[in-house]
Amino acid sequence: MLFLHAKKILAAITIIVMTAPITSFATNNRAELPEDHIPVSKASAVIGRLTSPVTSANRTAYDYTDKAMEYLEYIGTHLKDRGSRTPDSNEHDKAADWIVSELKAAGYDDDRIVEQEAEVERRNTTYKVRNIILTVPGEDESKQIIAGAHYDGDGVGDNCSGTALLLANAVGLKNKKPHYTVKYIFFDAEEVGLIGSTYYAENMTNEEVNKTIYMINLDALAFGDYANVYGGAYLYGGKYLLDDNTPAEAEGYYYAMQNAKNLGIKVQGPKELDGYFNRNGTGPAIENGTLYTNPWTYANPAPDNSCAFSPATIPQSDHREFMLRGIPYIYFEATNWFAAFEDDDLYAYTGYIETYDQSLGDNGMFMNTEYDTLENLESIFPGRVEAHYHMYSPLLSSLLLSE
Repeated sequence: MLFLHAKKILAAITIIVMTAPITSFATNNRAELPEDHIPVSKASAVIGRLTSPVTSANRTAYDYTDKAMEYLEYIGTHLKDRGSRTPDSNEHDKAADWIVSELKAAGYDDDRIVEQEAEVERRNTTYKVRNIILTVPGEDESKQIIAGAHYDGDGVGDNCSGTALLLANAVGLKNKKPHYTVKYIFFDAEEVGLIGSTYYAENMTNEEVNKTIYMINLDALAFGDYANVYGGAYLYGGKYLLDDNTPAEAEGYYYAMQNAKNLGIKVQGPKELDGYFNRNGTGPAIENGTLYTNPWTYANPAPDNSCAFSPATIPQSDHREFMLRGIPYIYFEATNWFAAFEDDDLYAYTGYIETYDQSLGDNGMFMNTEYDTLENLESIFPGRVEAHYHMYSPLLSSLLLSE
């Protein structure tokens, strides 16, 4: 995740101001967007009519966890340093080349794989962006679904975990023609300001925006206590609420959660989590085979912070620019919204802390720290990412094969 993801509040304050002038921060760190900034995507109306061929009966056939674990091991061992700050001196380009080689080895034709390259200036630094785009034509090419994960960085959780799963599903679904066109995008330069995804989204034509049903973002799926799914236009201080005090543009989230239920996955959504912390002083017990979300609703906000309201999240990962263009997003991420540092309300209940146990990692955080390694993942949380993948992988398949 970027230092602009649901987990990098301090860095986000600086970076959002520099990279996204539409966002402003007041002294209390609350951000507000112009009322008319988010357009309504015409494609979003399609969501209510979608169905999925993936059900609990055939869920295992669309679960590519084993391949994702294989990829996670490879990246975590051979491609640890994928940072985009100095791409000529680390394994950044090796990682990009490897992703392309795996797609080709799976049988995807060269003409389906495009490398979008650009030089983008940010804060007096020129970044070389290299997005990798795989296009799989659908039976109906009038609509498309985008699934993305950033491959830059130096962490296994952030974001080997998302890259490995996206690649595994792209390879696993090679011989299954989607109903709508699918674009798998491996974004570059997320960690330095969402540069790759912003560049891609800003260069989409209005026609492409309107034909995009939803964008799925995979980021930091490994270390967090709770496996979450988010969706909906984020808000601070009450912006972008519908009449029922839920975030606007959240139809992607509710469609994803209905698919999860159809797959036999338990869902702890806004309804189940609303007020839970107020009543119990903690989050719910972590249950296997269960997906969660941001628990803070308009009626029961976070105790010490003004966060995005459930099921939305803070716009600090690659879904942001798509959301701002009116494309519904569905976001997979594992973290702990119920955790807080002692005597520190800056990070409290924001999803920045990944685990309750602050003796682990850097006070409960792994992302963007020296603790975000394969060795720590395997020793501290054995089986955790695999358990998350067993939910996320078939759910991703069901969303990509929607018809």
